[in-house]
Amino acid sequence: MTTDIQKISAEVTKELANKETFNALITTTFKGLKPENVKKAMVEGIMRGFTFQDFLEKNVYAIPYGEGYSLVGSIDYARKIGMRSGVIGVSEPTYEMDGVKIVACSITIKRKVGNDIGDFSAKVYFDEYTTRKNQWASKPRTMIAKVAEMHALRKACPEELSQVYTSDEMGDKAIETKPVQKIEPIDLEVLKKKLHACKTLEELKKVWSAIPFEAKVKLESIKNLVKTQLK
Repeated sequence: MTTDIQKISAEVTKELANKETFNALITTTFKGLKPENVKKAMVEGIMRGFTFQDFLEKNVYAIPYGEGYSLVGSIDYARKIGMRSGVIGVSEPTYEMDGVKIVACSITIKRKVGNDIGDFSAKVYFDEYTTRKNQWASKPRTMIAKVAEMHALRKACPEELSQVYTSDEMGDKAIETKPVQKIEPIDLEVLKKKLHACKTLEELKKVWSAIPFEAKVKLESIKNLVKTQLK
């Protein structure tokens, strides 16, 4: 794992050596972030499974707070993952109102798995997410609908999106208090044993959802093998 981190760090350093690339990133993907935190954020993101191209396309970006940052994904990125994973439809948002005040919003995602199509619905409450500033003040329906859609996407694609959150879901308080995630060593051999030890598809699903995103890339083939054996 140490070797992997060193390799990723070296690659990031090489990419950021290009001043034009660095300036483009710090004015978009890492807007407001202290320059010394840009490399840290990129290394963390790549360890999670994102690519350098994801940063350029702003599929993943960093929100500054205090001396650190919070690394988040975009709703567009989640939609792309959903489409690759069989999402075939998204309902129109349904709003619950108290007069002119938005109380809650619900959205249903349709995902096709084999010959089956499942509905995955999520309901979120406006007061739990609104910052009452910026677009939350000017476009409240759009903002709460994005949060509801993200929740529904995670329900529909738990393996692919279990650790992907958007800034719209976090709100001011979460951004201010959420600590920078520390990259801990991952023992792939232990995780392999856990996957092979699964006796049912439901058990495999639970084990897989708990595995860190950055490890899933390396364990995908093993998970698929175990899944085939259990069918």
